Amino acid sequence: MLDKVLVLVAMVALVAFLGVVIGFVAEPDLIVVTTLIIALAMHDFWISVFKKGADTSKTEEMPLEALPTGVSGKPLPARTESDQSSEDQKKTTRKNS
Repeated sequence: MLDKVLVLVAMVALVAFLGVVIGFVAEPDLIVVTTLIIALAMHDFWISVFKKGADTSKTEEMPLEALPTGVSGKPLPARTESDQSSEDQKKTTRKNS
């Protein structure tokens, strides 16, 4: 429940801030851009908090290695002993240089 309250407070703050900016500048292009920003923020908050089945506590139960990466969406492959030893050798040669 607290996450929904914080989302509501954040949205009110964003709308208030952009409302002040629009009020003082009052350019048509700025109004269009800020309207799009508010729409995108509302959509993001809606799907992340208010959508049925959106449970953010599931990520806390998983180990960090099981979470997807930001680039491919797939978990990183497990590191092997040979990967670790080759990195140690690279560090050693850098220190000696």
